[in-house]
Amino acid sequence: MRYSEADRRRRGKRKKKNHFRNIAIIVLVILGLYFIGFHSGIFTVKEITVENNVHYTAAQIKELTGLAMGENIFLLRVSEVAHKLEQDPYIRSASVSRVFPDGLNIILDERIESVLIEYAEGYAIVDFDGIILRTTQEQLIMPVIAGLTPIDPKPGHAFKAEEAGLLKPGLDFIRFVGEHDFYIKRLDLGGVIPKAYVFDKLVLEGDLQNIQKNIDQIKRIIADLDSKGIVRGTISVSGSSCSFSPEIRS
Repeated sequence: MRYSEADRRRRGKRKKKNHFRNIAIIVLVILGLYFIGFHSGIFTVKEITVENNVHYTAAQIKELTGLAMGENIFLLRVSEVAHKLEQDPYIRSASVSRVFPDGLNIILDERIESVLIEYAEGYAIVDFDGIILRTTQEQLIMPVIAGLTPIDPKPGHAFKAEEAGLLKPGLDFIRFVGEHDFYIKRLDLGGVIPKAYVFDKLVLEGDLQNIQKNIDQIKRIIADLDSKGIVRGTISVSGSSCSFSPEIRS
């Protein structure tokens, strides 16, 4: 079918008219969504859920965010909320997302109190990364590392000591023995040879890596001593050999 020049012009005008009409519809839809989203109560925060929290309760996490119910979720900058949470020493990372139409979800990766580091003013509570979570005067029930001289210990910062290079091996050692169902009460790094106290007067003495390599043998020795009611003495570890003496070397 052939169209005249007049027909082609009329068809072009109709296409332009339809095009402008479609643009107008899109603009109206956008304006409608803007009004609904920013000027109605549909998208205001009514619920905040928290996942993976251990140290803090969900209520405490909500308080740390500084958010108030009724805020518009479109106006919230979730990255800023996450950053604010991550300023707390106990929070390694936080993920904050909108849950439409009226919620927020917070997923945490928290640091866990793992070791006490003893110093003149009390104890620094650290995780296995060596981050100071808080300080305390109270000796809590967790392994203690002694023999280090701290440099300006502050919560939220890595623990630094004048004895450079000793803390990380100590933390790794305590984590390793814990993973092998073996509890160390106190690890003294202040001497020439590290001393790991199983009980107040039962000591493992030797290079930390050697102790780790011989952990199964050490556990058998301690089980045998325990069966005999012996809770005092020194287990010396050298290479692949372990020997027990009832004496405690100073």
